[in-house]
Amino acid sequence: MRFRILGPLEIFDGARWRAISAAKPRTLLAALLVRHDTAVPTNLLGTELWGEREPRAAANLIQQYVLRLRRELGDQQGRLLVTRTPGYHMVPEDEDDLDATVFARLGDSGRAALAAGEPERAAALFREALALWRGPALADVPAGPLIEAETARLDEQRLDVLQARIEADLACGRHTALIPELRQSVREHPLRERLWEQLMLALHRSGRQAEALDAYREVHRLLASELSVEPSTPLRELQQRMLRGDPELAAPETPKKSARPGRMPAPPRQLPAAVAGFVGRHTELRMLDGPPGDAAAEAGPAVRVITGTAGAGKTALALHWAHRAAPDFPDGQLYVNLRGFDQAAGPVPPGEAIRGVLEALSVPPERIPDSLEARAAQLRTETAGRRLLFVLDNATDAAQVRPLLPGGGGCAVVVTGRGRLTGLAVTDGARLVSLDVLPREEAHEMLVARLGTARISAEPEAAAELIDLCARLPLALAVTAARAASRPEFPLSAVVAELRDTRVRLDALDAGEGVSSVRTVFSWSYLRLDAGTARVFRLLGLHPGRDVAAPAVAALARLTVREVAAELTSLVRVHLIDEHQPGRYSFHDLLRTYAAGLVAAEDSGTERTEALHRLFDHFLHTAHAAGRRLSPVRAELPLSPAVPGSVPHHPQGYEEAMAWFEAEHPVLLAVTDAAAPAGFSDHAWQLPLAMGDFLHLSGRWHDWVATQRTAIAAARRQKDPMATALCLCESGRAGIRLGWHEEARAELSRALELQRELNDLPAQAHTLRTLGWSYEQQGDYRATLTCVEQVLELERAAGNRAGWGGALNNMGWCHTHLGDHEKALACCTEALALHRAEGSPLGEAFTLETLGVIHRAMGQYAEALDCCRRSSEGFHRLGNRYGEAAALRSVGEIMREVGDPAGARDAWKASLALFEQLEHPDADAVRELLRTAD
Repeated sequence: MRFRILGPLEIFDGARWRAISAAKPRTLLAALLVRHDTAVPTNLLGTELWGEREPRAAANLIQQYVLRLRRELGDQQGRLLVTRTPGYHMVPEDEDDLDATVFARLGDSGRAALAAGEPERAAALFREALALWRGPALADVPAGPLIEAETARLDEQRLDVLQARIEADLACGRHTALIPELRQSVREHPLRERLWEQLMLALHRSGRQAEALDAYREVHRLLASELSVEPSTPLRELQQRMLRGDPELAAPETPKKSARPGRMPAPPRQLPAAVAGFVGRHTELRMLDGPPGDAAAEAGPAVRVITGTAGAGKTALALHWAHRAAPDFPDGQLYVNLRGFDQAAGPVPPGEAIRGVLEALSVPPERIPDSLEARAAQLRTETAGRRLLFVLDNATDAAQVRPLLPGGGGCAVVVTGRGRLTGLAVTDGARLVSLDVLPREEAHEMLVARLGTARISAEPEAAAELIDLCARLPLALAVTAARAASRPEFPLSAVVAELRDTRVRLDALDAGEGVSSVRTVFSWSYLRLDAGTARVFRLLGLHPGRDVAAPAVAALARLTVREVAAELTSLVRVHLIDEHQPGRYSFHDLLRTYAAGLVAAEDSGTERTEALHRLFDHFLHTAHAAGRRLSPVRAELPLSPAVPGSVPHHPQGYEEAMAWFEAEHPVLLAVTDAAAPAGFSDHAWQLPLAMGDFLHLSGRWHDWVATQRTAIAAARRQKDPMATALCLCESGRAGIRLGWHEEARAELSRALELQRELNDLPAQAHTLRTLGWSYEQQGDYRATLTCVEQVLELERAAGNRAGWGGALNNMGWCHTHLGDHEKALACCTEALALHRAEGSPLGEAFTLETLGVIHRAMGQYAEALDCCRRSSEGFHRLGNRYGEAAALRSVGEIMREVGDPAGARDAWKASLALFEQLEHPDADAVRELLRTAD
């Protein structure tokens, strides 16, 4: 995990930079990052978060923010955000994971290079450091004491590095080019006397003596009026030396290039025209800037490699930057199309490409040797000591590029290609710039640039949908914008309507020639795949989710996970898919549409059906195994055996099961929706049942209801009474959790009728337990007790000890609310023993909660408080946010009764935070408790 604070606070999750949306967790993370070399005490964090209005429950709230941050950072084990007395400590895995640390290191390296008499290298290092800044430090974080002090320190460091970079540039003889920047800098920082010195020196060296002395008079007046002081000694001495004409103030000499006999006086200028209306790619342009803009700072050529999926705009970015950087390479700019994905002519051999470069450098044909090695050596000889810019477009791999690399440090090379080309980073020090689809803001900017502000502003909803339909892919946006521009009388909504139908979307994104057809450009990558990898790519078009893990792809393709990992790596390498998290893969919607079209055209209906069967079995059987880890008391689902090749996974414990569900939750919802239309009705009702406990425990209750509606419809279509009863019961459970009691009881009663007709005793027990829960939620404990007594009889008859314990716990709950506390205590004591013997931590947490209520009713407050706290801790470990919130509410009520109002408020605030996360109506009751307490 990487962090950026030189600008708005952002984290990099392995796929993209993103912000922390919630204000308090963002402030907490910022405070920990600025003090990452030590633990930050909780009291300092409280001051940073609330200032003088720090609440009594600050410690508990900070703990909740820490837990939320850990989830957002994928750090559930607390390895990054460490609890360390007396507070918390952010420990990045690598010191370069924080941009401020990288900035400081580059600044130190630049100062060392400057002191060693290497101003070119120093200037390059300083530029790289300054390029890390994206705006004011921690721009989106409120300024508490820690943040305010750190941002002031970082701003001072940035100005120091800026001054050092200008000093290095002056030492390199760039005085004239520096004048506009220095004039702007003294306007922004008028009291920085060193900047005035540098401006005076740059003007003097440019032969603008009068302006240099005017600058001195200006700063003299400014200091006198603002601070009532004279200019510093260095400024006064610089003015006197200028007046004396001190020869030591002259610009440093730059080495002269030796003339080469026979060379044409005009250097090559081969860059194709830049793309008109180029916008965006600000981050990538910053990455290309730096050493390539002053390549002489490096021992070898400065190599930058732009990679990305087809249509991402690699060539457009390379040419836009190359034209911008061309003045820094006065000896010429060379362009070679390596045709790495040309299906007709094939890739350009390196030897042929070198011949073209040598001819452009005016080497006579008879002097060009035959062998590749000799040509590469001559290229290095011809480019030594020269400042040349190479653009090597559409490379296949590192082997095609490496012979074309010049040898001198004055050259820069920009390579584009769909492959990863990581070999160039390993052996040639290349910096990799990976292009994804455009950020939404830049996609909008592109449409405005091509269609005009008025047309986009007139139909903002259509423009936003068009961006989505084009998957923010630059080529698709360019083609669509061209079509819209050619028909100015058509509304944008008409263009959008053309693109909505996925069956013809790629046809609509065809401008009539290869490089302007999205489908054709995609095909250049696809047609270079071997048969096995191509098959995996096609089958990914069948997957209904937004992303996919390797085991699911293995099921689709009927391969082992190891075998499919190699195929996925090949697809990642050519940017047909992206590994956005370790082991999880995705591609944008247009590539998904392309893959779906391929699988429909190239694979038979039987092959597609079998692949989907394996995929759906993978999710169903894994979800069922994971669900059993969450709730061992639930009855087994009547699943058919998994088909061969479906590679289901069997989580080994509660935490692993929850982690799998969390990762696959969006995919499981998509599979549920896709199963019945694809002809897999059993999966359409069984999968929602398998993930019901996860949706319950994680607080995703609206998803729970929606999936059960899908399940009921599928079961009824099959005319399966057993399945219909199970789904009605699960839907009733979800409805109760959302407070829909009448509708839920109607569903439960119908389920019970069907189960009695089928004489299904375990299913009856489950439905009766759920029916009792509905009555209990409305305070009818006698009706609840009637239900759970029937459940106990059924569970004892079945020998289901975990279910038996659950029934006893429910009976204890009813008895204590009906006033029979001794009987309640006996029931729950027996239930707790059964749950511990059966290894049911969830049952244990629920029973401890009931025991807390019983002890409280008996006036045994110490025992009650202990039980409720242990219950809260148990629910917290299990990720059951509702259970934890309810137990914390009870903790607060007990603490109020024993005369600890501050402790009660702390517990209620922690409870309220959890209920608000769940958007649960119980939050209102806790707010009322806090209001009356205050």
